[in-house]
Amino acid sequence: MPTLLMIHGIGCDASAWDRMKPIFEAGGWTCEAITLFADRRVRENPPASLPELGLAEYIEAAAAEARHLAARDGAKPAVIGHSMGGLIAQVLAERGEVSKAVFLTPAQTKDCSAVGLPVVWTFLNVLLQQDRKKSYKVWKSGFRWGVLNRVPKELHDEIYAGALYDSGKVYGDISDGITVEEAKVMIPTLTIAAGYDRATLPQGVRKVAAKYARSPVKGDFIEYPDHGHWIIDEPGTDRVAADILGWLGR
Repeated sequence: MPTLLMIHGIGCDASAWDRMKPIFEAGGWTCEAITLFADRRVRENPPASLPELGLAEYIEAAAAEARHLAARDGAKPAVIGHSMGGLIAQVLAERGEVSKAVFLTPAQTKDCSAVGLPVVWTFLNVLLQQDRKKSYKVWKSGFRWGVLNRVPKELHDEIYAGALYDSGKVYGDISDGITVEEAKVMIPTLTIAAGYDRATLPQGVRKVAAKYARSPVKGDFIEYPDHGHWIIDEPGTDRVAADILGWLGR
């Protein structure tokens, strides 16, 4: 069975994929949902060593997992990344570490950046300090408003309870932006935007899609007008997962 490497977003862990994962598994995929640096990215009292990690370390950890899966299976895995994980997946695609790649409401590369007031409000507690030597958990009001805005309100507290601290350095690296050369992306890619996304604005994700439409293997694009950033577990997520599954099987 083919393998799908699943990379979570900032403040999340492997459980972010609990809604989509069974759908992919039922479709014949072996799903490997990882938690980046689970010993340091924790819910409370993060260790002083967490801010030592930057986006480069997160990317390398995901790349090492992709290489491990390729050695195990004798074939490169496909990858799906959500939010920050979608940015990491873009790098894995550029490096040729994976066979196919899905960028699900991804954080953007430097040339596709789209920052507006919704993003500022969502991550306000981080942006007010912007200290790369600290650790941050996105504030509850911003998370509810900017990430969970299409999720029933009675579920917000339970989801937020699982939020993790992340490195201020990683937040800074994503804000600064990184470069991915679309000319080096030689595999099929699918970029997905959500019309109500306040954390990775749809206009930015459309730029990402346009970027990979210029790749040697022209990338595909789907926009879901009724979804928000938590497209991984909202009303209607099963249909999104089914569409992704269909694309992966092409």
